[in-house]
Amino acid sequence: MGVQGATAPAPFILSFTMDKNSPMKKILLIDDEVSLVRTLELYFRGKGYQVFAAFDAREGLQLWRKHEPDIVLLDVQLPGMDGTQALQNAKDEDLSGDVIMITAFQDMEATLAAIQHGAADYLYKPLDLDSLDVLLEKFLARRKEREKIESLSHVISESSKPNQIIGKSQATLEVLKDIARVAASPVTVLIGGETGTGKELVARTIHQQWAPNEPFVAINCAAIVGNLLESELFGHERGAFTGAVQKKAGKLEIAGNGTVFLDEVGELPLEIQAKFLRVLQEKQFQHVGGLKDIPFKARLLVATNRDLEGMSRAGAFREDLYFRLKVFEIHIRPLRERTEDIIPLAENFISRMNRELNRNVTRIPMEYIKALVAYDWPGNVRELENMLRRAMILSKGEVLEIDQCWLEPRQAALPEVSEPEDSQLKSLSEMEKEHILKILRHTGGNYGRACTILGITRPTLRKKMNDYGLKEYLENEQG
Repeated sequence: MGVQGATAPAPFILSFTMDKNSPMKKILLIDDEVSLVRTLELYFRGKGYQVFAAFDAREGLQLWRKHEPDIVLLDVQLPGMDGTQALQNAKDEDLSGDVIMITAFQDMEATLAAIQHGAADYLYKPLDLDSLDVLLEKFLARRKEREKIESLSHVISESSKPNQIIGKSQATLEVLKDIARVAASPVTVLIGGETGTGKELVARTIHQQWAPNEPFVAINCAAIVGNLLESELFGHERGAFTGAVQKKAGKLEIAGNGTVFLDEVGELPLEIQAKFLRVLQEKQFQHVGGLKDIPFKARLLVATNRDLEGMSRAGAFREDLYFRLKVFEIHIRPLRERTEDIIPLAENFISRMNRELNRNVTRIPMEYIKALVAYDWPGNVRELENMLRRAMILSKGEVLEIDQCWLEPRQAALPEVSEPEDSQLKSLSEMEKEHILKILRHTGGNYGRACTILGITRPTLRKKMNDYGLKEYLENEQG
């Protein structure tokens, strides 16, 4: 903008380059300093940008609405409406674009106001063009990633299927990013998270992006006893065991070129783990009681609420199978750690249940909203859905009716423990020494395995052994 006494921007050359194969990016310049606008306009057009320029806020907002720019350079001091108000109007209208505010004055209050109103960043005149260059590179890269995520979100939200990934928290966006990264690749995915967080929903979303026209075959490893689970997975021949009166195809075979989803994979019995490892290694299997090799063509997705790494260290889960399954990991945070998702999820469930239960609930009282957000949801999204279903059944009109006792914090009963005497208590170093010694005995003095279990490097282990005198102790003990 033109301000008396303000230092004019210095001559500059930008080093920013744009991928020639990418769609033409749009940039909007809103500043009443004509020389600056014209210089930037010529430069960006020379670089292949589609450039729009305005010298006041009202004209700028019109261009903003019409052209939906990727990046907006917006001056704070403008005639008529200032830049901060223009930014507020743009955000109220949900206009697109990353906004960089620019001004000739270093005003902290104006900076904070701009950031609070949604500006992505803030630059002062005369412009530091290296900083502007870095910002443009960052924003365009981030926008490309965001467009990929938004595209996936749009496909999910517009799907006719009842299950949708709902949420606006950063944790949910990270899950969507992971899905976008891995969906096009046939690798095995290990989905972790507490019970009720939506692990199967993530698996189905990956499948929809991977092979939507192929079967999605799910099996809960915890719901079927071991001898029947083997038959369910691999199928069986007639007469293979008592009750096998006819040949039956297993889940791996039925899936064809689609997806096999093993839920609660940590419950697989060890003997089946060994057979399943062979499937992953050789890409084939046999019916129970059969001799013919059957190719395994499906993609494998697995989920668990257990610590498979800890189970493998304890010998309860095969370590080689664990590493085969964790090619790519997606971890779903519990609902209590992503409270921003609670209200969008509640709105989605209520909308769907209105149709299912023939209700017309359109409002949630503010006291209930606060209670929903404050509750810790030990059962996660599944508990939220079940609680809302009960509330919908009780609700007769347009206002949701919730029994507040459903949302009271749960107090876990703690066992009574007698307080030890001070003389019985150990220091942290004593406890660490004993633990390291225990692990070294367990591994037979194998430093590599001990480091893996302890989660430390070899140099760290050696230092701790020297500090605690464990090396000499072990040598004396083994000698």
